[in-house]
Amino acid sequence: MNPGGAKRWLLAALGAVTLLHLLSGHANRYYLGVSIDIAINVILAVSLNLINGHTGQFSLGHCGFMAVGGYVSAMITIAAQKAGLPPPLAPVAFAGALAAGGAFAALAGVAVGIPSFRLRGDYLAIVTLGFGEIIRVFFQTFEPAGAASGLKGPPQHPWPSRWKRASSYPFVPLPN
Repeated sequence: MNPGGAKRWLLAALGAVTLLHLLSGHANRYYLGVSIDIAINVILAVSLNLINGHTGQFSLGHCGFMAVGGYVSAMITIAAQKAGLPPPLAPVAFAGALAAGGAFAALAGVAVGIPSFRLRGDYLAIVTLGFGEIIRVFFQTFEPAGAASGLKGPPQHPWPSRWKRASSYPFVPLPN
């Protein structure tokens, strides 16, 4: 794909996300939920394309990194709600929880990456698959994260509707 074509696709995706954001207040909840799931899977597919397509490595650890980031951000958000965070500060806490989830996922990546730095091919796939399984077992036995039954009651944010819609969609950065 030529660079001009990639920019056009990126701008078209940004336009579609913006249009979906503007119409989300009037959309059917089912279709809105499906579109959010599609956006999450697109992000995962792009990250797999980066590892498998551009570097030629075969990594199976994406599920583990996603679980670490998701659980950490959800646990921080639930703790902030239980602490009685005022509603005007909820978007700030949400953004902080997302950043903390990303930071913990990055730390997990470093923890896996240092010992497996020189591995290639099948051996890298085995190590990353093992990491994904270790994370799954950890969160199924970690009591503060709800153990096998998972987190209880993710918060219903008392935010204005514009914040709910804005937090529901990924932000697409534009290239330089």
